[in-house]
Amino acid sequence: MAHPEGTQAVKVGVRLAGQHDDLGEWLADGAAFEAAGADALWVDVAPEAELDPLALTAALAALTFRSLLVTTLPTPDLPLQARARMLATVGRLSRGRLRILAEAIPPGGPADVGTRLGVFRRIPGDPECFEHTRESDEAERWVSASSPDGRAAWRATLLDVAERGFRGLVVPADPRLLDILRNPDDHGYRHDLQLAQG
Repeated sequence: MAHPEGTQAVKVGVRLAGQHDDLGEWLADGAAFEAAGADALWVDVAPEAELDPLALTAALAALTFRSLLVTTLPTPDLPLQARARMLATVGRLSRGRLRILAEAIPPGGPADVGTRLGVFRRIPGDPECFEHTRESDEAERWVSASSPDGRAAWRATLLDVAERGFRGLVVPADPRLLDILRNPDDHGYRHDLQLAQG
Protein backbone atom coordinates (compact mmCIF):
# COMPACT_ATOMS: atom_id res chain seq x y z
CA MET A 1 0.00 0.00 0.00
CA ALA A 2 1.42 3.39 -0.97
CA HIS A 3 1.44 6.17 1.62
CA PRO A 4 1.70 9.92 1.11
CA GLU A 5 5.18 11.30 1.79
CA GLY A 6 5.89 11.52 5.52
CA THR A 7 3.27 8.92 6.49
CA GLN A 8 5.10 5.64 5.76
CA ALA A 9 5.16 4.73 9.45
CA VAL A 10 1.35 4.89 9.84
CA LYS A 11 -0.24 1.44 9.94
CA VAL A 12 -3.87 1.03 8.89
CA GLY A 13 -6.40 -0.96 10.88
CA VAL A 14 -9.86 -1.65 9.47
CA ARG A 15 -12.80 -2.14 11.85
CA LEU A 16 -15.07 -4.89 10.48
CA ALA A 17 -18.55 -4.58 11.94
CA GLY A 18 -19.84 -7.95 13.13
CA GLN A 19 -23.57 -7.27 12.60
CA HIS A 20 -23.39 -8.53 9.02
CA ASP A 21 -26.25 -10.76 7.79
CA ASP A 22 -24.01 -12.74 5.44
CA LEU A 23 -20.87 -13.89 7.24
CA GLY A 24 -19.39 -15.18 3.99
CA GLU A 25 -19.46 -11.62 2.64
CA TRP A 26 -18.06 -10.32 5.95
CA LEU A 27 -15.12 -12.73 5.66
CA ALA A 28 -14.60 -11.79 2.01
CA ASP A 29 -14.48 -8.12 3.05
CA GLY A 30 -11.80 -8.91 5.63
CA ALA A 31 -9.71 -10.80 3.08
CA ALA A 32 -10.15 -7.95 0.56
CA PHE A 33 -8.94 -5.34 3.05
CA GLU A 34 -5.91 -7.45 3.91
CA ALA A 35 -5.11 -7.90 0.20
CA ALA A 36 -5.41 -4.12 -0.20
CA GLY A 37 -2.73 -3.62 2.47
CA ALA A 38 -4.53 -3.26 5.82
CA ASP A 39 -2.10 -3.91 8.67
CA ALA A 40 -4.81 -4.94 11.15
CA LEU A 41 -8.39 -6.19 11.01
CA TRP A 42 -10.51 -5.32 14.05
CA VAL A 43 -13.44 -7.65 14.74
CA ASP A 44 -16.11 -5.28 16.02
CA VAL A 45 -19.07 -7.22 17.42
CA ALA A 46 -21.88 -5.29 19.12
CA PRO A 47 -22.51 -6.41 22.72
CA GLU A 48 -26.08 -7.43 21.87
CA ALA A 49 -25.04 -9.48 18.82
CA GLU A 50 -25.43 -13.24 18.93
CA LEU A 51 -22.03 -13.69 17.28
CA ASP A 52 -18.92 -14.94 19.07
CA PRO A 53 -15.96 -12.62 18.43
CA LEU A 54 -13.36 -15.37 18.81
CA ALA A 55 -15.19 -17.66 16.38
CA LEU A 56 -15.30 -14.83 13.84
CA THR A 57 -11.62 -14.13 14.44
CA ALA A 58 -10.76 -17.83 13.98
CA ALA A 59 -12.55 -17.85 10.62
CA LEU A 60 -10.75 -14.66 9.60
CA ALA A 61 -7.43 -16.18 10.69
CA ALA A 62 -7.97 -19.10 8.32
CA LEU A 63 -8.56 -16.74 5.36
CA THR A 64 -5.82 -14.19 6.01
CA PHE A 65 -2.09 -14.46 6.52
CA ARG A 66 -0.51 -11.09 7.31
CA SER A 67 -2.79 -8.60 9.13
CA LEU A 68 -3.03 -8.44 12.91
CA LEU A 69 -6.42 -9.70 14.14
CA VAL A 70 -7.79 -7.56 16.98
CA THR A 71 -10.78 -8.89 18.89
CA THR A 72 -12.57 -9.07 22.22
CA LEU A 73 -12.89 -12.09 24.47
CA PRO A 74 -16.03 -14.22 24.66
CA THR A 75 -18.48 -13.86 27.52
CA PRO A 76 -16.81 -13.31 30.91
CA ASP A 77 -18.76 -16.18 32.49
CA LEU A 78 -16.75 -18.68 30.42
CA PRO A 79 -14.42 -20.69 32.72
CA LEU A 80 -10.80 -19.54 32.60
CA GLN A 81 -9.51 -22.91 31.36
CA ALA A 82 -11.97 -22.95 28.45
CA ARG A 83 -11.13 -19.34 27.57
CA ALA A 84 -7.41 -20.13 27.67
CA ARG A 85 -7.92 -23.08 25.28
CA MET A 86 -9.93 -20.90 22.90
CA LEU A 87 -7.27 -18.19 22.91
CA ALA A 88 -4.51 -20.74 22.35
CA THR A 89 -6.41 -22.27 19.43
CA VAL A 90 -7.14 -18.95 17.72
CA GLY A 91 -3.58 -17.81 18.47
CA ARG A 92 -2.21 -20.83 16.62
CA LEU A 93 -4.66 -20.42 13.73
CA SER A 94 -3.54 -16.81 13.35
CA ARG A 95 0.15 -17.73 13.55
CA GLY A 96 0.82 -15.13 16.23
CA ARG A 97 -1.32 -12.33 14.78
CA LEU A 98 -4.06 -12.38 17.46
CA ARG A 99 -4.44 -9.27 19.63
CA ILE A 100 -6.96 -8.60 22.41
CA LEU A 101 -8.67 -5.34 23.40
CA ALA A 102 -7.61 -4.63 26.98
CA GLU A 103 -11.10 -3.77 28.19
CA ALA A 104 -12.04 -7.32 27.25
CA ILE A 105 -9.56 -8.94 29.65
CA PRO A 106 -11.63 -9.85 32.70
CA PRO A 107 -10.35 -9.33 36.25
CA GLY A 108 -8.62 -12.53 37.33
CA GLY A 109 -8.02 -13.46 33.69
CA PRO A 110 -4.80 -15.04 32.51
CA ALA A 111 -1.98 -12.81 33.79
CA ASP A 112 0.18 -13.38 30.74
CA VAL A 113 -2.49 -12.80 28.08
CA GLY A 114 -0.94 -9.44 27.23
CA THR A 115 2.58 -10.77 26.81
CA ARG A 116 1.56 -13.88 24.89
CA LEU A 117 -0.96 -12.34 22.53
CA GLY A 118 -0.42 -8.62 22.57
CA VAL A 119 -2.97 -6.10 23.76
CA PHE A 120 -4.59 -2.91 22.54
CA ARG A 121 -5.36 -0.75 25.62
CA ARG A 122 -7.45 2.41 25.56
CA ILE A 123 -5.39 5.44 26.55
CA PRO A 124 -6.94 7.00 29.68
CA GLY A 125 -8.82 10.21 28.95
CA ASP A 126 -9.09 9.54 25.21
CA PRO A 127 -11.44 6.71 24.22
CA GLU A 128 -10.40 6.98 20.55
CA CYS A 129 -6.73 6.24 21.27
CA PHE A 130 -5.07 2.89 21.95
CA GLU A 131 -1.64 1.66 22.95
CA HIS A 132 -0.53 -1.59 21.36
CA THR A 133 1.91 -3.60 23.45
CA ARG A 134 3.49 -7.01 23.23
CA GLU A 135 6.29 -8.54 25.27
CA SER A 136 8.94 -8.33 22.54
CA ASP A 137 7.81 -5.10 20.86
CA GLU A 138 7.98 -1.41 21.62
CA ALA A 139 4.58 0.13 22.47
CA GLU A 140 2.74 1.84 19.60
CA ARG A 141 -0.07 4.38 19.81
CA TRP A 142 -3.07 3.99 17.46
CA VAL A 143 -6.03 6.33 16.97
CA SER A 144 -9.55 5.86 15.58
CA ALA A 145 -10.98 8.05 12.83
CA SER A 146 -13.98 8.05 10.52
CA SER A 147 -13.81 6.62 7.00
CA PRO A 148 -12.31 9.03 4.49
CA ASP A 149 -14.50 10.94 2.03
CA GLY A 150 -11.84 10.66 -0.64
CA ARG A 151 -8.14 10.39 -1.35
CA ALA A 152 -7.34 13.98 -0.36
CA ALA A 153 -9.06 13.52 3.01
CA TRP A 154 -7.27 10.18 3.46
CA ARG A 155 -3.85 11.73 2.78
CA ALA A 156 -4.63 14.59 5.18
CA THR A 157 -5.72 12.14 7.90
CA LEU A 158 -2.59 10.01 7.51
CA LEU A 159 -0.37 13.09 7.64
CA ASP A 160 -2.16 14.41 10.73
CA VAL A 161 -1.89 11.04 12.47
CA ALA A 162 1.84 10.78 11.67
CA GLU A 163 2.51 14.34 12.86
CA ARG A 164 0.73 13.61 16.15
CA GLY A 165 3.08 10.67 16.75
CA PHE A 166 0.62 7.82 16.22
CA ARG A 167 1.89 4.64 14.55
CA GLY A 168 -1.55 3.31 13.58
CA LEU A 169 -4.95 4.48 12.40
CA VAL A 170 -8.20 2.50 12.84
CA VAL A 171 -11.08 3.26 10.46
CA PRO A 172 -14.44 1.56 9.79
CA ALA A 173 -14.70 -0.69 6.73
CA ASP A 174 -16.12 1.25 3.82
CA PRO A 175 -16.14 0.74 0.03
CA ARG A 176 -14.30 4.07 -0.50
CA LEU A 177 -11.57 3.02 1.94
CA LEU A 178 -11.09 -0.29 0.11
CA ASP A 179 -10.78 1.58 -3.18
CA ILE A 180 -8.27 4.05 -1.71
CA LEU A 181 -6.15 1.26 -0.22
CA ARG A 182 -6.22 -0.70 -3.50
CA ASN A 183 -5.61 2.31 -5.75
CA PRO A 184 -3.99 5.08 -3.69
CA ASP A 185 -2.85 7.10 -6.71
CA ASP A 186 -6.02 6.73 -8.80
CA HIS A 187 -7.93 10.02 -8.81
CA GLY A 188 -10.94 8.71 -10.75
CA TYR A 189 -14.08 7.16 -9.29
CA ARG A 190 -14.12 3.36 -9.43
CA HIS A 191 -17.57 2.20 -10.61
CA ASP A 192 -16.47 -1.43 -10.54
CA LEU A 193 -15.97 -1.45 -6.78
CA GLN A 194 -18.56 -3.21 -4.64
CA LEU A 195 -17.97 -4.05 -1.01
CA ALA A 196 -20.42 -6.37 0.71
CA GLN A 197 -21.80 -3.79 3.12
CA GLY A 198 -25.49 -4.50 2.61
